Amino acid sequence: MLNKNDKFSELKDIYENVEIPAQLAQMVQNTINQAETELLQEDLKQQRLKRDKKMKRQIGSVAAAAVIVIGSFGLGVNTNKAFADTVSEIPVLGSLAKVFTIEQVHEETDAYVADMKIPGIEGLKDKELQKRINELVHKQVTAAVDETKAMTKEDKKAFLETGGKEEDFMQREIDVDYNVTCVNDKVLSFSVYKTQTMASAYFDMFYYNYDLTTSQPLALRDLLGEKYKEIADKQIKEQIAERSKEADAMYWDGSDGIDGFTTISDNQQFYVNKKGNPVIVFNKYEIAPGYMGIQEFEIIK
Repeated sequence: MLNKNDKFSELKDIYENVEIPAQLAQMVQNTINQAETELLQEDLKQQRLKRDKKMKRQIGSVAAAAVIVIGSFGLGVNTNKAFADTVSEIPVLGSLAKVFTIEQVHEETDAYVADMKIPGIEGLKDKELQKRINELVHKQVTAAVDETKAMTKEDKKAFLETGGKEEDFMQREIDVDYNVTCVNDKVLSFSVYKTQTMASAYFDMFYYNYDLTTSQPLALRDLLGEKYKEIADKQIKEQIAERSKEADAMYWDGSDGIDGFTTISDNQQFYVNKKGNPVIVFNKYEIAPGYMGIQEFEIIK
């Protein structure tokens, strides 16, 4: 009878002499190779992330604000393409124009954190129009952000003066970004929106629509004709009626003492989509409760 040590040795010999099928061995090796590849890819990914973070830090902060500026508003857009590609995506959206981030700002104080991406236009045949658009966008957006910053500082001052504690003040978030909706040889349409987040989000929206064949701002009348209000009003009311069928949908209708939608305004906000149709936009609370968010209505020409 074998003792425990002899039995262990026998079992060990059997285990070590078991022949592994060639296919199984290959599967094991393939699994090992795949795992090593995935680990290598993950390591490279982490290295890229670290490099990107390091680059962003090196791009700099001055007085707690990091500012990246590409091009010049006064002289037109003269970009370093290689550098610009590392900062933001630069989509080629038409045969004539490109819309991209011309200025990017990050600023942080004890009252707010602001992240701002301002778009710029490049490639228009009409360089004067290109310059006017870039200057207008920059002026309007920075003015709106400066106003929000000032209001935020006043909010904090009032909070502290009425007994609030520094550590209890909720730092505001200010974000500016943009969306390009249509660029071709006839139409340029994009929007810039500023979001101020406290307990809820509040939006300021800027819409830029241009007829590139005339170098003039594009109006709803240009897209829908002389009866543009009648056409838009009818389709908006039809869409509101359809959306109201949903259980959680609600639009002002006068029953709560708040007038609902009646007609678009003379300076109604809109953008042009890829199909060439105008899309009417209403901010939060304009025609519906805040939880309904921004309301958009495509108007079929």
